[in-house]
Amino acid sequence: MTLISKTSIVEDDAYSIDWLRVILDIDHDSHSLNDGIRVDLRRTEDGYDNENKMLSFRPLDIKGSHNSHLTIKSQADGLLQVEGNFYKWLHGHNITGSTDLIGLVCTVVKQLSQDRPKDIYPSPEQLKQLESGDFKVNMVDINKPILLDDKDQALKYLERLKLYSSYPYRRDKTIYGNGIYFNENSKRSVLKYYFKGNEIKVNCKNQTKLTPELVDLADRMIRCELRIKWTQLKDWGLLQGSDWSSSKVKQLIDDTHSRLRLPAATDYNHLPTKYVRFIACYKQGVLDCYSDTTIKRMKSDLIRKFGYYLDQEAA
Repeated sequence: MTLISKTSIVEDDAYSIDWLRVILDIDHDSHSLNDGIRVDLRRTEDGYDNENKMLSFRPLDIKGSHNSHLTIKSQADGLLQVEGNFYKWLHGHNITGSTDLIGLVCTVVKQLSQDRPKDIYPSPEQLKQLESGDFKVNMVDINKPILLDDKDQALKYLERLKLYSSYPYRRDKTIYGNGIYFNENSKRSVLKYYFKGNEIKVNCKNQTKLTPELVDLADRMIRCELRIKWTQLKDWGLLQGSDWSSSKVKQLIDDTHSRLRLPAATDYNHLPTKYVRFIACYKQGVLDCYSDTTIKRMKSDLIRKFGYYLDQEAA
């Protein structure tokens, strides 16, 4: 499995698969791998049809050694659905990761069979099938980091994304405190950008293997992440594990990010004269010729119209 270095990471190499939902043909005990049975009854004119009950297993959360969880569900057709952040479940964090989808699936299955040998026991033939990519992919999140010089620059880039970014054919833009979503409710794919440093603090219980180097990396990182759902996977011919490769992950997320529309930050010498004059006064600490309202408006204009932050010049 192709892993990314935890310490010497560069932007061009830091692509990864974040979340997976796969359907596997492996031997398992469906009666132990569930959190109960759900009973569905059809409504009739007289009430409910109790004779033709539809039974299904409720999914089971399996905790890994690093406090992260996978969701396992045994299906009526005898297949096993596994969903979660495979890399985080294995390694205790997802600041770095892997682009090897088949490798992630095989490693997780082997670990599950070691941890729960009475519940999950794939045959050698089934393991070979997995290694060849013979399994279904129902959903996958892929990502790449945008690495800035420091936390302050990362947060400024995030603010520019919130204020100025747009995306062709993804007009539905939702802004949150820590990031933005394009087409958040799409049945095909969802694109999001977020500040990784804050995300690991919010989810610190599931990030148990953080080192100072990884925390520093996250504080410099804006993550570009694409969630690809079943309908889009079908259209792109990516429903089988064998359809995936590290180069495919990189190509998809690079192509996606390349279409983001984000105006470059403006050099203040190219701004309209009134803003150049205001910046000069600000740098000299002489703003008594401006009212408080005007100062507030000028600062807002510089950010909103030009992507320019006064602090970047003051520093």
